Amino acid sequence: MTFDPQGLATCARYSFAPNSLHYCGPEKQVDMHAYVSQGTVDKGLYEILNRFDTLYKYLELIGIENNIGDPFDPRVVEAYWLGNDLLHKTKYQPMEKLLGDGLQLKKKLKPKQFNSTLSKLDHGVAHHTFHVLNIFRRTGHLPIAHTLDTMDECRISWGKVKKFTNYELPITTEKKGFIKLQVEIIPLIYSHDRLDLGKQEIREVLSVGLVPKVGEWVSVHWGYVCEVLGARQVKNLEYYTKLAIRLANRT
Repeated sequence: MTFDPQGLATCARYSFAPNSLHYCGPEKQVDMHAYVSQGTVDKGLYEILNRFDTLYKYLELIGIENNIGDPFDPRVVEAYWLGNDLLHKTKYQPMEKLLGDGLQLKKKLKPKQFNSTLSKLDHGVAHHTFHVLNIFRRTGHLPIAHTLDTMDECRISWGKVKKFTNYELPITTEKKGFIKLQVEIIPLIYSHDRLDLGKQEIREVLSVGLVPKVGEWVSVHWGYVCEVLGARQVKNLEYYTKLAIRLANRT
């Protein structure tokens, strides 16, 4: 068994928040917190992330379609959570098979809902936000309908760090507790019977084992900072988020 430690560590940071809330993955909250707060990677983390069923199937699909053997290759992990060129090869047929057979959505969704999702696969790709906004039902441990709030929390959002609220600067990475910080984020809104991105607002979020700098761009998932983003990553995340919104608004 081989895996890329960088990709595995990054994937753990994105998976930590919903797991801590008991929404996705195995009941390994204490272990996940230890891995993320300490920045360690080993076989145990690999085995935990393999048990995030929806996540792993998406990563596996992206890897197969791009001839990448390791589902936790950093390029594959980035493609799923943020978006990159690897997604170009995941349109329609691979996604149809994944959603219908791999995730068994034929059985979990009403026929009208499932067919509506299939109708979007001419442009839909194996991106986390596409799944969140276009599947109608949450597919972790709570197979219930999404609300606007849960869609907004579950999608990967992005924003600039404005200030820290529970520590004096400078902060060092040796502080392994929960760091509170304010991030300027563009929220998901529902207006005139359509999803859209609203006006920037300040949100207080948490970070574990990562101390971004004021002014840096970060990604956020279920109220937790996942990683510091470069300009290309912000651009890609915004592009694939807007694509997912456009497809969600198709009737």
